[in-house]
Amino acid sequence: MASISLADTQPPFVLVLDLGTSSLRALLFDADARAVQGFAARRAYRADTDDNGRATFDARALFATFGDALDELVSRIDFEIGAVAASSLASNLLALDENDEPLTPAYLYADTQNARAVDALRAAHAWDALYARTGCPLHTSYLPARLVWLRETQPAIFARAKRWVSLYEFFLLKIFGQSAVSHSFAAWSGLLNQTTLDWDDEILQIANVTRAQFSPLTSAYAGQRGLRRAYATRWPALANCVWLPALGDGALANLGSGCVDATRLAVTIGTSGALRVVLPAAQALAKLPRGLWLYRVDETDGLVGGSLNNGGNVFAYYARTLQLPAAAELERELEAMAPDAHGLTLLPFFAGERSPGYRGDARAALVGWTLATTPTEIWRATLEALAYRCAAIYDLLREVTPARACIASGAALEHSRAWVQILADVLDAPVTVSGEAEASARGAALIALRALGIISDFAALPAALGETFAPRAEFFQTYQRARERQKMLYHSLLQT
Repeated sequence: MASISLADTQPPFVLVLDLGTSSLRALLFDADARAVQGFAARRAYRADTDDNGRATFDARALFATFGDALDELVSRIDFEIGAVAASSLASNLLALDENDEPLTPAYLYADTQNARAVDALRAAHAWDALYARTGCPLHTSYLPARLVWLRETQPAIFARAKRWVSLYEFFLLKIFGQSAVSHSFAAWSGLLNQTTLDWDDEILQIANVTRAQFSPLTSAYAGQRGLRRAYATRWPALANCVWLPALGDGALANLGSGCVDATRLAVTIGTSGALRVVLPAAQALAKLPRGLWLYRVDETDGLVGGSLNNGGNVFAYYARTLQLPAAAELERELEAMAPDAHGLTLLPFFAGERSPGYRGDARAALVGWTLATTPTEIWRATLEALAYRCAAIYDLLREVTPARACIASGAALEHSRAWVQILADVLDAPVTVSGEAEASARGAALIALRALGIISDFAALPAALGETFAPRAEFFQTYQRARERQKMLYHSLLQT
């Protein structure tokens, strides 16, 4: 849906903070969940990474970025704001000292330095029972292995940690002096018992942490008011409105793109990727297919799906290392190529594997490369390879929902018709591009509007839809054979 002018809006207004892997954005939405023209601020950044699997942010620097973006947006606002909502990249963690100052960088979901801790936990504990309670497999992206790794590699810092928080919780501590974490966001941690909606005692014991070290758990619709004086003065339009806790960006992408129930699957590829469907949480936990995860939208609805650590971040990497053509020319070349015509087989695990195999130690592998292979062929092979990983998740999702059609969102898909068509052909299912340019941010706005009592359910404000890409049956079998080659490479390199 296109943004609208301030003159055409309907109050109350919602300010949304969208904390992503590559940028932080502050945006304004009206009571119909429409983005307001001229009221957006964006700050780009890049995670600190290295060849050892590191993926971190400097929390202090990111808080300064958060404040700077709000300064820009709030300077334009001379009217009342009903609520502040937040979408955040999930499963990030940092330690704070007794003064609520960072002891560590913020470790991101893509950080794989804790791979050995995953192996140790797998050897020491029967994790299936814990998976059944938390909805999260044992993997480098979740907090149990992260905490065990920190305890073993940085024992002095681990002992000093008064709090374990996410980046947005750190922001709230700075501006309010207190923080909270939604059940939605906590469900991404691997520490939340999905039945009790409380931290899981056994996993806390395994990680050697206590409930008191984590922020209080709260509803997605319960916020806090009363900024500290310095911030109330700095942002007067936000001084007295309700600030809601952050929700996971994946759950919000579903809501914002109109995938609010079991009738539609959401496929999102931005920096990373995921396929997800909203189901009643109790139903989802009872029949969760092995290889998928269960997170939360709120206290009632669950989010079942699988994730890829790799998506648009691979294109960013290729752009730095390969001589890819300009965007328009690249799209033309991609669309002109026949499916699987390059002779390449690729495991696209540049930042490890998440769903469905959860091999955090996995790395990318390319077979079939010759002196005649072109950069465009490598990129086409990568798009197809990522689509095959999506198909592995899609096959499992079909066990819990009859939904076949997908709604696509995320910058990587929105900017590549070729990639969307490849997905449709590989999945053998129609893929409709979302008409919402800011799906996660719009989802956060919907949460805020529900918290304010403006809407009673998410379907009250349908999402805009764009072009639908129909699957081409003549290509499906070609891709099926290519998927089999990828499976063979996977098992030859990673099967244990």
